[in-house]
Amino acid sequence: MNPKVKKILKKALVNEIAIDFRACVYFFCVVFFYCVVRLCDGVHSVEILTLAEIIISNYIICYVQTYLFNDFDESDRLGSSEIAGILMCTFLYTASSMLFDWFGGSELITALFALFIALTYICVIICYIVKRKLDTKQLNMMLNNYKQNERGDLHEQCNFNQKSDEELRS
Repeated sequence: MNPKVKKILKKALVNEIAIDFRACVYFFCVVFFYCVVRLCDGVHSVEILTLAEIIISNYIICYVQTYLFNDFDESDRLGSSEIAGILMCTFLYTASSMLFDWFGGSELITALFALFIALTYICVIICYIVKRKLDTKQLNMMLNNYKQNERGDLHEQCNFNQKSDEELRS
């Protein structure tokens, strides 16, 4: 296979996996909010059509997020482009909720939903920042252990025990 084609296919696969993961995370968040609203209204069921609308909306928004906003929720900072991505995707989720009438036309619930989505994005960004810091600390520990080992036995160096996990948390 041509190396350029292989590189393009690999990038597309990586993006698709990220989109699928992202769509599942945000689907859960939107469904959670929707179900809480339904429960507060005394309704104990959810329409399957509504779930389909939510997941299709999620996938479309996740494609926008990936290809137009460069995976802003995986950013290592919260700058102007990330804020623009948060605002645009929050707008798209809010527009979807209004288009499909998920909240029965309630402006208050729709506004709370928009706030919930924006906060969800901010929380996801913070989680990725923390995860990267922990990963960096772990990789630096591995590198230091490797440098100290004369034989360079990577298998032993990569064998993390309880002590290593405790060191990472500190």
